[in-house]
Amino acid sequence: MKHIDLLQLLDKNSELIDRAYRQESIQNVDEELLESTLFIKINERYKLNKNYLNFADSILQRIDYSIIFGDYEKEYKELIKLKKRYLESKNDYYKKSIEQLIENLYEKFYNRDREIQILIVRLENDTSLEIDILLENATDILEKIYELIEANEQIGELFRHDLRGLHRSIDKLLQSISVSILEYIQNIDKYIDQINHFILQTQKRRLQNRQIIHLSNLILNEGCGVLDEYLSLSSHKLYFTHTRSQKNRIHVYPDDRDMYKLKKGLLDILEGVRVKPIKKVGSIKKQLHEKLDIVNIDTIINDLNLSKSEDVFIFVKEHKELLKYDEAVLVDEAFKIYLSLTTKEQMVFSKDFNHYNIKVARWV
Repeated sequence: MKHIDLLQLLDKNSELIDRAYRQESIQNVDEELLESTLFIKINERYKLNKNYLNFADSILQRIDYSIIFGDYEKEYKELIKLKKRYLESKNDYYKKSIEQLIENLYEKFYNRDREIQILIVRLENDTSLEIDILLENATDILEKIYELIEANEQIGELFRHDLRGLHRSIDKLLQSISVSILEYIQNIDKYIDQINHFILQTQKRRLQNRQIIHLSNLILNEGCGVLDEYLSLSSHKLYFTHTRSQKNRIHVYPDDRDMYKLKKGLLDILEGVRVKPIKKVGSIKKQLHEKLDIVNIDTIINDLNLSKSEDVFIFVKEHKELLKYDEAVLVDEAFKIYLSLTTKEQMVFSKDFNHYNIKVARWV
């Protein structure tokens, strides 16, 4: 079957497929839909193939909570194998296979980043599930995202170093996607913070709900003495509690009309009162300025314009703006700045790679 045939088959059976997608019971399906594997038969019932459901949900931005994040182990091993074979034979077939696999991995990064965003938005706006189930789903998603960190770093290292220098076209492809790949990797930290915040807020909401249920049970059981004692606790900070005056009367919160009367009465009393303010003499403390621990990119660019460096990465790594970093993270931080400079017209790339296996770029 050709692709155009598949499109025609979908159009011809669009109503039936839509009913199945909305989980209606389907009893009869044409044989051509079964042969195309769009439908499968289970216990005298016909259901849409899971592969089609995943495709439709992804396009419609309806990512399921049961999404399997997985990793890139299969692609990683295949790239290592193809690299070895290409170095041994210099066969163009292996070069094209490497480029295809790099593009597939980039697409996987792109789709996964988009799916996680949709998943978090759906999680934050889902009102149909119980709080305990929401917390379980959020915790599961958080664990799966944590599993992605190591896999993302592994592929990032492969793109930055191991595949560089094999061929000019491979280097050009890696250069074109490097900034986006780095952004997708860094987004993981943002998603972890979002889900942790959601879990914290949901746990607070669950605690409040339990307190409200406890109060309702006291009211239904007419436990007036226990209820009164409970409402008197922490009255200075809990809005649903109360305090008693010396006359044993319950204090209530004033409404806007009461506040207006009180304000008007105070203004009438204080209308004729004039108090001369006391001039306060005191020493003025000098305002402290917090030193921000950031790298000034403009300073680096200005120095590059003066020096016209022959290797931008080495220049950035040895620049005074990066002296604050330890040796353990210096190369990574320098590489991030190097990537941010790739959009500048002054960057001219050569065919060579430095001893960090990073493509040499001159600043002209």
